[in-house]
Amino acid sequence: MTSSVDTPPPPDRLNVLVFSLLSFCLIGFGLWLVSAGKSYREAYVNKTQGWRVGSSHSVEITLVKEDKPNLACASDRTLAGLNCEYATDGTPRASASADRSQILQPYNTIDNTLLFGAGLWTSADLQGELPAARFSVTCNYNIRGLAKTASIRFSSTAAFSPLQQAVTVGTLTDCVIVR
Repeated sequence: MTSSVDTPPPPDRLNVLVFSLLSFCLIGFGLWLVSAGKSYREAYVNKTQGWRVGSSHSVEITLVKEDKPNLACASDRTLAGLNCEYATDGTPRASASADRSQILQPYNTIDNTLLFGAGLWTSADLQGELPAARFSVTCNYNIRGLAKTASIRFSSTAAFSPLQQAVTVGTLTDCVIVR
C-alpha cells in the first residue's frame, strides 16, 4: 500500500512563485506611488496656477487696515534679500527694522491661497486713509522662492503657528485698492 504524503514543491517551482508574488507587489506599489504623486501635483498646480520662481503674476489680496501691524511671519531664513520680521524663536530680528520693504508678511488671496509678500504697504495707493471695512488690493507678485518652514500669525497678540505647506515668497509691486 502506498501512502500519499504531501511533498513540498520542487525548488524551481517555489522560486517562480516567490518571484511572481514579489514582482506583483513591486508593480502595485509603483503604480500607487505614481498615482498618488500625480494627484498631489494636480492639486498643487490648481492651487497656485503653475507659479514658478522667477515669474510674475497678478494677485488680488484681501485685507483689513489692521493687517499692517498684525500680520507677521517667523523664520531664520533670508531669501533673495527678503526675510520675516521675527526669528524662529519669536524674537524680533535686528535686520527687520532696517528696510520695511524687505519684510515678509503672510497674505491670503481672494481664492484663499497663502503667500508671503514684501512691499505691499509701501505702494502709493496704501499710504493714505484705508477703507474701514474689508477690502482687496491687486498687485504684481514677483515670485523669488519658496518657504518650506516658517511660522505665521494674523494678530499681534496671537502665537505663531507653523506652516502646514510650502508657501511662495516674493515682492508685491504696483498695488492698488480695488474700488
